[in-house]
Amino acid sequence: MSTGTVITFYSYKGGVGRTLALANIGALLCRWGYKVLCIDWDLEAPGLDLYFNPWVTTPDRPGLTELIHEHIDGGQPEWQDYLTQVNFPATTEASPSLLLMKAGMQDETYVRRMQALDWTKLYKKHDLGNFLEDLRNQWRKEFDFILVDSRTGITDIGGICTVQLPDLLVLLFTANLQSLRGSLDVMERARNTRNSLPFDRSRLLALPVPTRFESRIEYEEAERWLKIFADELAPLYAEWAGKEVTATDLLNYARVPYVAFWSFGEKLPVIEKGTSNPDDIGFYFETLAALVAQRFSNTEMLVKNRDSFVRAARKVSAISEVTDQSAAKSGASVRLYISYSHKDEMFLDELNTHLKLLQRMGLIKIWSDRRIEMGESWKEQLDQQLEQAQIILLLVSADYLASDFAHDVEMKYALEKHYSGEAVAIPVLLRPTAWQESPLASIQALPPNGRPISTWENRDEAWVEVVKGIREAIARFENSQQSA
Repeated sequence: MSTGTVITFYSYKGGVGRTLALANIGALLCRWGYKVLCIDWDLEAPGLDLYFNPWVTTPDRPGLTELIHEHIDGGQPEWQDYLTQVNFPATTEASPSLLLMKAGMQDETYVRRMQALDWTKLYKKHDLGNFLEDLRNQWRKEFDFILVDSRTGITDIGGICTVQLPDLLVLLFTANLQSLRGSLDVMERARNTRNSLPFDRSRLLALPVPTRFESRIEYEEAERWLKIFADELAPLYAEWAGKEVTATDLLNYARVPYVAFWSFGEKLPVIEKGTSNPDDIGFYFETLAALVAQRFSNTEMLVKNRDSFVRAARKVSAISEVTDQSAAKSGASVRLYISYSHKDEMFLDELNTHLKLLQRMGLIKIWSDRRIEMGESWKEQLDQQLEQAQIILLLVSADYLASDFAHDVEMKYALEKHYSGEAVAIPVLLRPTAWQESPLASIQALPPNGRPISTWENRDEAWVEVVKGIREAIARFENSQQSA
């Protein structure tokens, strides 16, 4: 059954950062554990592949132009043969690679081959409509998200990308009426034309995204344009936003600021700089990626707590999905106890998000004092869970080390069980502190490079390293129990 979603990125005018947005959102979705296919359908001005080149090992692959020509020539092309694999850093072995279908081979014959594609003739004489429909169905079975980079303006290619292919549309535009109203006009055209398609389609929904938006210097002008956007775009937002969420609310998040540094060259700020800085462009791409991942839903959560909304969008946080064979055979779960300071609850939330897959796989059962029910004895529960724990995570910060209970009870007990071989104690460095002067200094800490999680530009990458360490600890503990 088809489950994937085709999303076209469209701009009425060029120069709005459409391809930049698609490439960064695709990269984030991939790193969050989704299967992603990106297609460069801007055949007259290709360039999506340039954003991914640093992570491609086989750059000379054919693409969309070659695929269509093979179909014209009467062949039966396999679309998998026209893909380029993109391998981003710091992903786990089992997390999917992003797959890219380039516009085509950029050799001296490309322009001639591209211009030979007569789209009207292809639909009438070469059954292109059914060919693309079959491809679309196959892609939706194989991928979670298919992101299509469309040609600008009103063109035959733009029609394919905005009418036949998409389930959802991302409209990108800048702060001028030509760009804004041209986009709205194309949206209306696409909806009207879809009604005459011989294929079943649901109503086309659109996410409008102002880009290159300068609000820090020209504040008053920015406020004026946000009001224009809210007035003009309210009907589109209202089709999928929560009842209590307004266009003005969404425009606070669904936009891309102008940051001069990222206007030079083809870069992926979400990879190169991360997404934690709310003043940088990667932060906004992360929000848009979360909107795409949740298919424009859960907007109430977005406006109430943006970070929770982003965390909810991550599929498996790029944690390995390979089933642990020893756990599968024994059916046993390792009991994991989390010791932390309540001033670090934000970090606990992040950790729990990244441990969800290990729970679903049955590898671990997690306990922290959040699970104590009203009326239960707090001390009895702690003593019982510490006694049963097989792995004890100690979330280290200055506040944690200053806690008498953490220092004199949980840490002391964890170390005793660690050195007796009854459990594995793992310090997890949250914030810079003099932990080397504590009794924990003799134990290998996570992340493995010794950098506290708060100092990482991309904290997701830090948590992935922590989860890898936990998986290794699970294997070590099980091996030690089997040999004992």
